[in-house]
Amino acid sequence: MSEPPTLVLFGVNSLCGEALLEQLPEGTDWRSLGRRLPPAVAPERWRRCDLSDLSDGALQVAAAALPQGPQIWICFAHLWLLAPFLEALLATQPKALDHLRGVVACGSSSVITKRFAANSFDRELVRRLKSAQVQLLTACADLDVPARILAPTLIHGRTAHHTDHNVETLRRWLRRLPVLPLPAHTGLRQPIASADLAAVALDQAWRLEASADESAALTLGGDEELSYQQMLERLQQGDPRAARCRLLPIPARLFQALAAPLLLLSPKTFEAVQRLSADLAGFPPVADWLHRSRRPFVPAHPCD
Repeated sequence: MSEPPTLVLFGVNSLCGEALLEQLPEGTDWRSLGRRLPPAVAPERWRRCDLSDLSDGALQVAAAALPQGPQIWICFAHLWLLAPFLEALLATQPKALDHLRGVVACGSSSVITKRFAANSFDRELVRRLKSAQVQLLTACADLDVPARILAPTLIHGRTAHHTDHNVETLRRWLRRLPVLPLPAHTGLRQPIASADLAAVALDQAWRLEASADESAALTLGGDEELSYQQMLERLQQGDPRAARCRLLPIPARLFQALAAPLLLLSPKTFEAVQRLSADLAGFPPVADWLHRSRRPFVPAHPCD
């Protein structure tokens, strides 16, 4: 019987990384690699590794931090950090990767939803995601190991030490503003829970262990599609402070006229506001990947 692989986890000091730890079955052999010891990880489970440092010395340290036997990587760090790291490690420390059996990494659906962005920030984000995806798949092909690149939609959730920067930002605005103007028609969203994304990553890792399938990029979203306004209303439920904000739908042309000054102040913000009317949904729901029934979008309960 072959030796079970060790899960090598990058980006554990993050919302999805900690959500993954909460789901690891008892007895799973795993190791966390990163720049800082995550608060949810015991020191003996952690090794220092800086994905952004590609110097010979740092790569030697990283190679020594990897386990000796079979291993599968799961990464919630930025894709544009993992891809050049793996490529550099392959070029300088190939022996350290002899027992790599597969890679599961997290990208973003922004590579699709923002591909026609006009502002330079989003264009650069799409470029980095695309470039990193190609680089990672190429490195894995050179190693003859399969890769899964997950491209999730809007991530939400909370763990003991982390909270999302998407839905919780909306909650803060709802708590601060007495009125929030919205276009009369808001587009669809498909928010995905961090725990669900972590579950898909873990499931894909086990699948790579069972059979060396071909590499693939997997787009995925939450189980429920709802309009942007419905998402805000769901946030207001159970949060009296957020519920005080009045959502004010106004005609699309008036909304665009009110938002026009943002084009001069912040093109990135202006384009984000314009996307309120766009449908950013239609991705395979996480329930399909996990073979379970669909679940509604339920934001985390407010901390205070």
